Amino acid sequence: MPHIPNDWAPLQPILQSILLAHSDGLSEYELFKCLQSPPYKMFNTDALQHPLSLFQSHFILFNALYQLQGTWLRNKTGLLQIHCSCIRHSPWKAGQSGLITQDKLRAYYLDWTHLNDTDQGQVEVLLDSFWSALAGLPSQIHGNIMPMQQALDLMKIKAPYSAQQLKQQYRKMLHIHHPDKGGNNSQALQLHDAYERLKSNIL
Repeated sequence: MPHIPNDWAPLQPILQSILLAHSDGLSEYELFKCLQSPPYKMFNTDALQHPLSLFQSHFILFNALYQLQGTWLRNKTGLLQIHCSCIRHSPWKAGQSGLITQDKLRAYYLDWTHLNDTDQGQVEVLLDSFWSALAGLPSQIHGNIMPMQQALDLMKIKAPYSAQQLKQQYRKMLHIHHPDKGGNNSQALQLHDAYERLKSNIL
């Protein structure tokens, strides 16, 4: 990575086949697992292991999904719901509206320059926002008075720790407690409080 668009042309028909076979939809994580497995093997097994490759893989997948969404609308094949927690096909019905012209996310993912121009530092900022949004958290939470030991216990981390270690542990814990894994928004909110408390203690 990064790849030029032609490298990923086969991805759209594969996505169509997978999504039409899963009427209840799939989360992004579940869809990646399908694409990493035989017979497809479109992504390497370590594609989600490091921040930059995770971002690039996510971008490539969403680019293909938004292209497929447009194709389905033009052909009246159906509608494609695109969200990290649920990617799902729904049947076409006469009179359904087309694409929202001011869809900023769609415009972002269809512009390949964002893939090539986003570096490691920018990815770190984007991933912070991504994990907060995935957990359904507000962008800022004020008045955090969680006791230090409670924050350490919730985050399952011991002092001393670096900012990078804390950030990695926060993402790991959010992933474990995501609703797709049996967690809930209350747990995610507690983790966010713990993360903010521990972050404020780093010198």
